[in-house]
Amino acid sequence: MNSQTIRKTFLDFFAERGHAVCPSDSLVPSSDPTLIFTSAGMVPFKALWTDAPLQFTRAASVQKCLRVGGKDSDLENVGRTLRHHSFFEMLGNFSFGDYFKREAIEWAWEFTTRMANLPKDLLWVSVFADDNEAFELWRKIAGLPEDRIVRLGEKDNFWGPAGLSGPCGPCSEIYFDRGEKFGCGKAECRPGCDCERYLEFWNLVFPQFYQEESGRRRDLERRGIDTGMGLERLALLVQGAESNYGTDLFLPILSELGKIAPDVSGPAGREAEHVIADHIRALTFVLAENVLPSNEGRGYVMRRLLRRAVRFGRKLSLEGPFLYRLVPAVVEVMKEPYPELLESREHVQRIIRAEEERFGDTLTLGLEKLGQIAQALKKRGEQAIPGRDVFKLSDTYGFPPELTDEVAREKGLEIDWPGFEEALAEQKDRGRAAWKGLAEEEVLPVYHQLAKKHSPVDFRGYERLAVRARILAILRDGEEAGRAKKGEEAEVLLDQTSFYAEAGGQVGDTGVIRTPSGSLEVTGTIRPLEGIIIHRGKVVEGELREGEAEALVDRERRRRIERHHTATHLLQQALREIVGEHIGQAGSFVGPDYFRFDFSHFEAVSAGELARVEARVNEMIREDWPVNVFHLSLDAARRQGALAFFGEKYGEKVRMIEVGGLSRELCGGTHVRRTGEIGVSFLLAESSIASGVRRIEAVCGDRAFENAVKTRQLLQKACGFLKISPEELPPRLEKLAGRIKDLENEIGNLKKRKAADGLADIIERAKTVSGVKVLAADIGEAGMSTLRSLADEVKGRLGSGIAVLAGAEGGKAFLIAAVTPDLVQAGHHAGNIAKEVAKLIGGSGGGRADLAQAGGKSPEKIKEALAAVPAIIGRCSNKSGEDKET
Repeated sequence: MNSQTIRKTFLDFFAERGHAVCPSDSLVPSSDPTLIFTSAGMVPFKALWTDAPLQFTRAASVQKCLRVGGKDSDLENVGRTLRHHSFFEMLGNFSFGDYFKREAIEWAWEFTTRMANLPKDLLWVSVFADDNEAFELWRKIAGLPEDRIVRLGEKDNFWGPAGLSGPCGPCSEIYFDRGEKFGCGKAECRPGCDCERYLEFWNLVFPQFYQEESGRRRDLERRGIDTGMGLERLALLVQGAESNYGTDLFLPILSELGKIAPDVSGPAGREAEHVIADHIRALTFVLAENVLPSNEGRGYVMRRLLRRAVRFGRKLSLEGPFLYRLVPAVVEVMKEPYPELLESREHVQRIIRAEEERFGDTLTLGLEKLGQIAQALKKRGEQAIPGRDVFKLSDTYGFPPELTDEVAREKGLEIDWPGFEEALAEQKDRGRAAWKGLAEEEVLPVYHQLAKKHSPVDFRGYERLAVRARILAILRDGEEAGRAKKGEEAEVLLDQTSFYAEAGGQVGDTGVIRTPSGSLEVTGTIRPLEGIIIHRGKVVEGELREGEAEALVDRERRRRIERHHTATHLLQQALREIVGEHIGQAGSFVGPDYFRFDFSHFEAVSAGELARVEARVNEMIREDWPVNVFHLSLDAARRQGALAFFGEKYGEKVRMIEVGGLSRELCGGTHVRRTGEIGVSFLLAESSIASGVRRIEAVCGDRAFENAVKTRQLLQKACGFLKISPEELPPRLEKLAGRIKDLENEIGNLKKRKAADGLADIIERAKTVSGVKVLAADIGEAGMSTLRSLADEVKGRLGSGIAVLAGAEGGKAFLIAAVTPDLVQAGHHAGNIAKEVAKLIGGSGGGRADLAQAGGKSPEKIKEALAAVPAIIGRCSNKSGEDKET
């Protein structure tokens, strides 16, 4: 049974038993901001065990999961065991206030023995130590003897929550006995042992508690079932493989890796192969969702994962970029259940290759830094590399601690591991605090109360901009108030509304809500919970009370927003046609005055490409294409090629916007009826906002006209000032810019000659400090270019010595430190000197041992800083080689 058959068999089995089959959620949790990544199949359903509205009471899914951080992380075990992974797929069936333990155990046993055809005599189960009910159910339903039902404690058989809070409860796990050859040989070996003999492949969780962030547990509103079975582990069992890496999920990837690194042998080589095969799957899926490598958040996790794979590649003697070549193999294996990977394949390869090339430079820099540290230690007669230096090499330069340890041993040095662990623990504490900061603002309790009390708000804003409605609630300061007076700020809940709530990058509507007793000027509309639309604003007339009302959206503002929103769809279509089909939305803002579109692309879009994109967008506008709306299943939309934004959560039924039969996107926003209503669109700017993410800003309609008028007026003013025609402006500006550059160079050369003329007088100011000739001089009005030109000449005239030259230009202070070769050998370091002197002028600096530079914001302190140079040189000579920043 291949992996795709396993997926289908599982979902069909539970569909026949009344379960709604749900598609996999994104790896970036759409409904739980406390999680880094989706780590279990139950994550998208967490709210359904509490008080969220229910569309179904039974569900089944095959969920993409990633465990690379936090308490659920399996990263350290990847490659070392035959069963742990960073990325994996979880088969799960769920009950929300519906069936409980009996049905869960009965169906799990039936699927395992009848559908997966696993031998009953090789199956074991574990239950929570105090769960007598589950123990008896297994004995009666499965007929298992009591000695094959193992009671385990909370560490092994109490699950959850996923994240900082959520449903949790006792669990029961199903194990497969793989035989003595996989065991540890201990007499007490049984389920729960860390060896490879008893493979746990299905966990049946019985959620009956909700755990708060404080650790306190309360009974769930809806107890139920949450099961999770690793597809990779089940594939191992039904395909008769010895490890997960011997299944059809991994073999094609390992085969491709074998072509790149054919001479692999021994346990270390196999571990490296397994790590690389595992990590390239994780990288392919996460990068396809536009989580790009960076130095913070999820992107930082991805960068560390990629670098870990590259490091293991070094163990296979793979020196250059190689990971990117494995992406097509991953896509080929996974394209049937996840067709979106086909669209992003080339984009993912480009990102990975760029990161690999960057990390190659990082390894070189790390080795250089480690050499400097080792040299300084030997001069001081010390043998242990400080743990914080090891951590800095890892955290700042991406240099792995294991490689630091290996190089240290070659140099006869040791590692201060306790110091490293202390620094690492501090970083983890900072990381946990940062992830908590990712959480969205807490939803106020009053919104939850309104959701329980009232039916979902009926949104009528697609068809009309004015509706008659009833005010169901008036809120002030986070509480129901019943009324609000003139001048007071309030929030209003209506039974139906024409106001669009901020979502998907589109701003919320504004307008007015009128009642017989008063009016509210609506300044914003939000959707804090599904089914709840809140109108925020200020009472501008009379007193607002619950009852009959009229909701009126600002018509002209909405029309501007609609023009801009449809234009984002046209822009994405044009970018994909002209720049490449790897382009994918990474964010957007759609307002009445302009829009911005963020997209995945690893280099600046050229001026020529931008011109073609702008022309294509306006061509689509002039063709006056119809904008059609379709409501269909998510699968049907994907089959039609609809683009989805991975940060959004989509239900089984979706809304697809089709423009002219070409552009198809899943979108809940408001749009024009035909593209001709947009009028015209101008691109204003293109820029980088993050590694691998670009941004285009643009305007449409009357805002585009206003921009064109303003641009024309500026052009006329510039041409009038120069007394030329618009056609003559570019060559004239180019000529003027050249003239300005020539004059600046001439002024710079004059300053250098002036400084050089006084060089003899400057040299005479040198003093001898502890046997070393030291020159600390203020050159006056001089920038870094002048100081650099003087530094080499000063060193030559000194013969042997240290020079620190300072100057001021443009309200800033500059300095340069130079050390002659003989004093560099003696242990003096220009970079350390520059760094210390820079602190006194309100800046920073550093550089090589022989030459370094610095800058600061306090030129008035140059004299004071130069006076401190002799003392600084004395201090720095005692710790040369340490903290060398370049």
